[in-house]
Amino acid sequence: MDSIEQMRMFSAVAGTMSFSKAAARLGTSAQNVSKNIRALEDSLGVLLLNRTTRVVTLTESGRAYLPRCNRVVEEFDELRSVMRDEGAAPSGNLVVTAPVLFGEMYLMAAVEKYLAANPAVSIDLRLSDQHLSLIDEGVDLSVRIGVLQDSTLIAKRLGETRLITCAAPSYLDQAGRPAHPDELPAHSCVFDTNRRTPGQWSFCDGGKSLTVNIRPRVRVNSASAVRRLLLSGEGIGIVPSFVVADDLRSGRLEALLEPFEDRSLPVSLLYLANRHLSRKVRSFIGFIEAEIAAMEDWNAV
Repeated sequence: MDSIEQMRMFSAVAGTMSFSKAAARLGTSAQNVSKNIRALEDSLGVLLLNRTTRVVTLTESGRAYLPRCNRVVEEFDELRSVMRDEGAAPSGNLVVTAPVLFGEMYLMAAVEKYLAANPAVSIDLRLSDQHLSLIDEGVDLSVRIGVLQDSTLIAKRLGETRLITCAAPSYLDQAGRPAHPDELPAHSCVFDTNRRTPGQWSFCDGGKSLTVNIRPRVRVNSASAVRRLLLSGEGIGIVPSFVVADDLRSGRLEALLEPFEDRSLPVSLLYLANRHLSRKVRSFIGFIEAEIAAMEDWNAV
C-alpha cells in the first residue's frame, strides 16, 4: 500500500484513538489498519503509537508527525480533486459573502451573468456588513472593503474606494460649508456605526493623521441609510465613494474637505490560502475580476 493511504490510516487512528473505529471509518479491518501503520513506522524508523490491550496513545514522535501528516493527506486529496475536475465544467455550491450595498449595487449583476454561464453551479450569496469567517461559516469567497487584517487569506484586489465627506447643497446653504475637519463638531452629522471608531472621523492634515470627535444627530448601521439621510438634508456624513458616485456627479450631494481625505480603502476578493482551488472557485474568481474591471464607472467621482 502507498504511503498516502498509510498516513490516512494513521490520521484516522490518531483522531479516534481506536484501531476498530478508524477501520470502520475507512471501510477496512482493524488488522489491516494495524499492519499498515506498523509498515509506516518501519519506513520512518520511529514509533508513532503506544499500543496496549486497552488504549492507544500517540508517542512524542506521533504528536510531532500528526499535523504534518494531516497536511500532506489534505493536499493530496485537494490535488486529486482538482485534476479530476480539470477537464470538467464548474459544478457544485459556491458560498460567497459581500457587504450589503456593494453586493446589491455591483456584485449581483456579475453573479447573474456567472450563473447563466455556469448552469451546474449554485451560489449561496450572503450579504452582510459583518465579516464572516471563511473557515467557521464555510465561506468559499469573501468581498471585503478596507485594510485586511487576516494574513492567512489570499486577496485579489478588485479596486479601491474613497471615503467621501459630503452633504446635500440644501443643508450646506443653511449651515455653511466647513473648510477644516475641526469645524465638524459644530455641524449636524450622520454617522455610520459600521465604522470601527464610534464617534470619531479620521482625516489627513499635511501628511499627519487627524481624528475629530463628533456628536452625531443620527447613528445608523447602513451606508445606504446614511446616503438617504444626507440627500434629505439631515447633515454631513462620510460614505464610500461607490455609494454616492451618481449623487456627486449629478450635484445631489457635494463633496467636502477633499484635501483632508484619509487613505483610500481597497476592495478585495478573499479566499483561503489553499494551494489547489476547486474549479468552481477558480472560475468564479476570474469571472468576478473581469466583470468588476469592466465596470469602469463603478467608483468614478
